[in-house]
Amino acid sequence: MENTPRLYDTLQALLGQHCRWRDQRHLYPLVWMVVGLVASGQISLTAWSDYVQSRAVYAQSTQRRFSRWLQNERVHEHSLYARLIGYALSVWQQERIVLALDTTRLCEQYCITRIVVVYRGRGIPVIWKVLEHSSSTVAYACHLRSAVGCRR
Repeated sequence: MENTPRLYDTLQALLGQHCRWRDQRHLYPLVWMVVGLVASGQISLTAWSDYVQSRAVYAQSTQRRFSRWLQNERVHEHSLYARLIGYALSVWQQERIVLALDTTRLCEQYCITRIVVVYRGRGIPVIWKVLEHSSSTVAYACHLRSAVGCRR
């Protein structure tokens, strides 16, 4: 937890610089959620609360703040992510970009398909789609159609 303020400052500068915010107060919970995600290595609002420095007395208060941010209709996460990916790709110094198709099963009922940019051995999602599909092997035609009616 001792490194979280430094990570927070770095992320706040990055996200504040490359994204237009209708309300600067929307930036605060996003940065702490990213800090919690990076520090905990988990996708869990509860786990993220341990890495947040705030005036909140109860962890539940922080979780509630995160939940409200995720449900806020004034926060347009797709345009936010598009700006960040656009910036990252514009400053990339590589001569070529490697794209990969990645699939992940979720709850034995869904398949998440992603097109990722491979960078330093990691996949950075550029676009993704959740399909109701019983297998992680998805036909090309299913990628083009909507999830409804696309069965194996």
